[in-house]
Amino acid sequence: MNAQIVVVGSLNMDMVVSLNHRPDRGETVLGSDFFMNAGGKGANQAVAASKLGASVAMIGKVGSDLFGDQLLANLEQVGVDCRAIEKVSEDATGVAFVTLDPEGDNSIVVAPGANLRLTPEDVRRREELIKQSKLLMVQLEVPLETVKEAITIARRHKVPVLLDPAPAQTLSEDLLSLVDYIVPNETEIKQLTGIHVFDQVTAKLAAVELLRKGVSTVFAKLGEKGIVVVNANRTFFVESYEVKAVDSTAAGDAFAGAVGAALVSGKDIWAAAKFASAIGALTVTRKGAQASMPSLEEAEQFIKQEAHN
Repeated sequence: MNAQIVVVGSLNMDMVVSLNHRPDRGETVLGSDFFMNAGGKGANQAVAASKLGASVAMIGKVGSDLFGDQLLANLEQVGVDCRAIEKVSEDATGVAFVTLDPEGDNSIVVAPGANLRLTPEDVRRREELIKQSKLLMVQLEVPLETVKEAITIARRHKVPVLLDPAPAQTLSEDLLSLVDYIVPNETEIKQLTGIHVFDQVTAKLAAVELLRKGVSTVFAKLGEKGIVVVNANRTFFVESYEVKAVDSTAAGDAFAGAVGAALVSGKDIWAAAKFASAIGALTVTRKGAQASMPSLEEAEQFIKQEAHN
């Protein structure tokens, strides 16, 4: 069966420690809870979309080690097609070191490892997989030239492209002009446009600048301030859900995966934004990256419950 969504991206093992405050330079602090969780922006988004009902295949690389085996097993457990994820012996599986404060905010350091071994040639060998899909999803935790190749292949076959421009970096207009949907947060959209985003007005200004650079639709994520969605036809705002944040890790990935799943199911961008807002909110109420992502049934129950509040 052909996958509706193909994700080209990273796979990491997250090592998470909770602490009361982040250490200053030269300071040692004692943390409390520690746990490991499957992560990586690519894998997170693949899991999110799969748990929300989309058929998903992933293209990526892991090391020939225990973490790689665990990450693949986790993806397979939620139904992601892993046949295009290769093991390499030259590098270890990517890892991320996450510190989590009492408010649920995090700081993350990533050691990419095998993710940096994903080459344009690897993607070219999977052209047929991308060609048969309804949506390509990419992020920026694998080499940029690999991301560009994946996008180029998708466009060649008229497959829409959803880009999560994270971690934040400058991207050329040539690349942005090939992107159908982009899902930046405030930091990322400033990196891409030079516009400091702090409310709906500045988010719209920055989104219009991305449209000028060639992007078709912008989902500007403002955290608790909501989402501003802009394309050539309309602009609208989606309010955020009021929830108690426990861990913000992978909330953006859950949002991206939800947008992707909604789009391939036939929802328009307005409905996709509202649905993804709910998924992001529900994700931050739980600890972990992939472990925090809801199933479609859980999402529908949350949305129904919030509608009655």
